[in-house]
Amino acid sequence: SSRFGYEDALGKMYMRFTVLLLDLLIYMSAVMAVAKILIGTKSTVQKKSSPSDSIVSTSQRQLWFLLTALTQPALLLIDHGHFQYNTTSLGLALWSFYFMTQTSFIGPIIGSVLFSLALNFKQMELYHAPAVFAYLLGRCFCNENHAKKQISSVLKFCALGVTVIVTFAVLWLPFAIYPRDSMLTKFHLDGVMQVAKRLFPFQRGLFEDKVANIWFSLSVKPLSIRSRVSPDLLPLAALLLTLIMILPACVMLYRVGQQSTKCTPKKNLEFLLWGSASTALAFFLASFQVHEKGILISLAPLSLLVLDAPGFVVWFSIVATWSLWPLLVIDRLKEAYICCLVIFLCINAMARPGQLSGEVNILKSNFASFIAMISLMAMMFLHLVEWGVEPPAHLPDLFPVLWSLLGCGLFCISYVVTIWAMTTKYNTTSTKLNSHRTQTSYSSGKGWRKFLFTSCFVTVATSGEAFSPSNHQMVHHGVSSCTTTLSAEKESNCFIPTSDHLERARVLLAWEEQSKKDSKPVLNLSTKLSDRLPLADGCDDDDAVATASEKNNTTPCSWEDGGVWRETEQALVSMGVLVIDNFDVKPKKLTCEMIIEKVPQLLRLPTDQIVASANFFLNSTEEKATLAVLLQLEPSLLTYTISQLDYGMTYLSNMMFRGDRTAAIQTIQSQSALSPSMGLQLLKLGVDGGIEETRISRLLSSAGQSSGRAVKGVVGDMSKDIREWKRVKGGKNSLG
Repeated sequence: SSRFGYEDALGKMYMRFTVLLLDLLIYMSAVMAVAKILIGTKSTVQKKSSPSDSIVSTSQRQLWFLLTALTQPALLLIDHGHFQYNTTSLGLALWSFYFMTQTSFIGPIIGSVLFSLALNFKQMELYHAPAVFAYLLGRCFCNENHAKKQISSVLKFCALGVTVIVTFAVLWLPFAIYPRDSMLTKFHLDGVMQVAKRLFPFQRGLFEDKVANIWFSLSVKPLSIRSRVSPDLLPLAALLLTLIMILPACVMLYRVGQQSTKCTPKKNLEFLLWGSASTALAFFLASFQVHEKGILISLAPLSLLVLDAPGFVVWFSIVATWSLWPLLVIDRLKEAYICCLVIFLCINAMARPGQLSGEVNILKSNFASFIAMISLMAMMFLHLVEWGVEPPAHLPDLFPVLWSLLGCGLFCISYVVTIWAMTTKYNTTSTKLNSHRTQTSYSSGKGWRKFLFTSCFVTVATSGEAFSPSNHQMVHHGVSSCTTTLSAEKESNCFIPTSDHLERARVLLAWEEQSKKDSKPVLNLSTKLSDRLPLADGCDDDDAVATASEKNNTTPCSWEDGGVWRETEQALVSMGVLVIDNFDVKPKKLTCEMIIEKVPQLLRLPTDQIVASANFFLNSTEEKATLAVLLQLEPSLLTYTISQLDYGMTYLSNMMFRGDRTAAIQTIQSQSALSPSMGLQLLKLGVDGGIEETRISRLLSSAGQSSGRAVKGVVGDMSKDIREWKRVKGGKNSLG
């Protein structure tokens, strides 16, 4: 090991391969699972970041995301050079975050087990513990308005507590029943106390070596806090400062946990990653007995937010790696340090602009860019000075101290950035959630005041109109102004699509993509001197006209401002398909945020088409529970046209029920009652099969028409050539 100088070749090989194996099994798999939630599984994402609209596929975003997260120089150097199994505990923690943010409460139960394993594997996972506790506490006590919900919240809290206690008991039981000096299987606390002393070494001092945190910076002359404050008070001071610094992130995570049922797993996971990074930085800067490699605890969750704040994540990754330089010099990893940084910077330099447009881009302002540039220049300057200048004899640790002081300042800036990012995202999310609550009723004080004001104004205006006919026009103008104001306010409270929603809404549906491919010309045998080769041009004219009309009717303002969806939303709410707010309804009900997050293409589809598709399901199913379950599993059913759905049921009845359409509908209902996924698969089998059959029939008909025209053209040309040949031959005979 690096501490005792044990460098046997077999031991180093064992450590190297075990680190690689655990990386593959735990950490890399966790990063891939998180990437699936944060990026999604859509085929393409269209960006308009430049005049030439670049299309960035999801696979490219996932590849860049994984490369950035898995090539973190600090993680590679510490775990594969310094031989520390940090990625094992970090991988377990990321897996726990993945499960904790799932919709079902079974996820937090599984996540609490995994986080307990991570915490017992490495005690530094305590840095993430406050964030995890606050978020899970909020999930337990969310929406506790009634007695039944309060009882349910207490049961959830007890379930999590029992899960954590049982997991800890199983892991610590061997230390309790096997004392150090004997192998007698009896309960003994000596082993437990020995482990606890090693986990919390208060006797070792306030900090470990020269670490870039607040306490070391305050211990440098002339401050020298360790000589001015009693050693007994330093742990209490560290505890108090740490609690103060973790409080903002924990409060926001608790509130996010309370609203977890209204947010998507992606939003919950982003909040949890930001919060865990913030608490980890707070512990690193202010807690007792911190090691240099503790910065990895905050780096791991931050590296997964590279799509949310790309500039900040890259900058923080460089700063974290740079702060480990004194430790890497001791381990003789100078060359590896340079190589890992160069590889990481090259990967991020090759990232496309569309991939770097994060939702919370911290380094957009000129001031932030200036701070980042100055900090990078300062880090490079220290490297150059250390390389070319010898420290004075009376200051042998000059450069490690300068490293720690500058690193502490940069990490303090990073901590402030995490709090700022969480606050911004929380305010944005809260505004969206509250907009629908104020849209349905005037339950708030402000709504009631405006309602009463409008009523009084209309009453006074009406009475005044009877006594003063000359004021007729002015009164009506005032009434219309107030009505317009309230309508505008109601309009502003409606759902407003984000840039992410708009980008994903531009992605073509599967049947739209297939129709686009079929409309492309392939071969044309019926036209002479043609510069294109269409095969199925028999029906392309109508499709081209329809496509052109759609393009002409679809302007950037037609649906991107949310106007089309607002009409659709009102229609679906009146039909009972959607609910305005998910605060006091069953979790299986669809809300606007849920359905747009799953199927953003509904933003651009015509209202009449979606309403007709919804009516098809309402008229085809007798039980509303079946409809709710099917739409909860697959809201994309609303993207099909009424003709596709109708012919899909016909296709399903012909293929499986001898043309009995009623039997097909009843089978879907019975399968949905037993297993909603099976009923959904049966329904989609019929719809997709009908779409494919219609497409093939249309192509065959088109090909037949084209072939007929081609044969007619060939026969006509041959007849014309024969007549011309006979005419020429007859002329020669007459001359002879």
